[in-house]
Amino acid sequence: MKQFTQNKFLVLLVAILLVANLCLMLYFFVFKDRHAAERSHPVSDLMQKELGLNADQTEKFKQLRDQHRAAVKPVVDEMKRLKDSLYNLLRNPQANDSAAKVIAQQIGKKQEELEILIYHHFEKVREICDNSQLPKFDTLVHRMINKWPW
Repeated sequence: MKQFTQNKFLVLLVAILLVANLCLMLYFFVFKDRHAAERSHPVSDLMQKELGLNADQTEKFKQLRDQHRAAVKPVVDEMKRLKDSLYNLLRNPQANDSAAKVIAQQIGKKQEELEILIYHHFEKVREICDNSQLPKFDTLVHRMINKWPW
């Protein structure tokens, strides 16, 4: 009788664990996409909320955001490619320091290009702000750049 009770307990425990795993898998594979859509633009949502943009400003801001993302994507992709090639040098025992420096300089140029794109984006966003929003904008930009990545 004792063994039957132990087996019953183990079967119940396995069933509970199985249900818990199924629920967890369901959450990650089904509901994860919903949450990702809600958080698709956390930085721009923060800016809109903090600045209190009106409908017209919000529309212009979204256009600027989309243009900025389109301009930044190829630069970021190229930086990733360059970083991959830099760290792939580790696999090559004949790789020398000068090859790494050349790639690092190329990464630096892309980083400079990225920073200028971000700077010009913030300039354009600043232009759509009214006088009451400018102090908030300036403070927010400094908070954001000092907490990179967001």
